[in-house]
Amino acid sequence: MINQSNILRGKVYVLGDNIDTDQILSAEYLKVNPATEEGRKELATLAMCGLPEGSIPFVDKNTGKAKYDFILAKNNFGCGSSREHAVVSLGASGVKAVIALSFARIFLETVYQQGS
Repeated sequence: MINQSNILRGKVYVLGDNIDTDQILSAEYLKVNPATEEGRKELATLAMCGLPEGSIPFVDKNTGKAKYDFILAKNNFGCGSSREHAVVSLGASGVKAVIALSFARIFLETVYQQGS
């Protein structure tokens, strides 16, 4: 019997391999301070801003939060420059989990605690 409390439900944003930190959050936004509430709110609105033009919008412009609960990716999610801001932007945007075959080290070393 399946325990219903262990089932994740929500909208999923699907990506491929090698989604780097520049795609998650462009380098120009590294000046935003992720240690402040205002900074986290701003980073939330910028999550996945570096995806190629024509990509499905990730953030709802009206709410400033992700339209999706989960990100599903293939290999090497978060590769590239080690940017804590990229990780924080996803957590601040409301993403509940990133599910991928493999992750860059920054996702193993950085923990975002909402409200801290």
